Amino acid sequence: MTRLNLALVTATTTVFAAVAYLACAAFQPLLPNLAMYTSPMWAAAFPGFSWSLGGVLIGLVEIMLYAAAGSALYVGLYNAFAARMTPAGT
Repeated sequence: MTRLNLALVTATTTVFAAVAYLACAAFQPLLPNLAMYTSPMWAAAFPGFSWSLGGVLIGLVEIMLYAAAGSALYVGLYNAFAARMTPAGT
């Protein structure tokens, strides 16, 4: 079974998470009355987050770190299971 490349998976998920985060954050000025933006969810998910440029950048760094850590965990587990469950000689 093919092993996953840690750098490739980490880069892909980190960039995807950053783009998704920035897309969600960009809608805040356009749709300020939505519950997603008025709830404390953002501050709970991203410590130090606020609706300022600095706060949004802190959230961006945090989502990228979360994505990198999640990717590293996933790739490590996948490769460990793949090594143990692949029949010998394949």
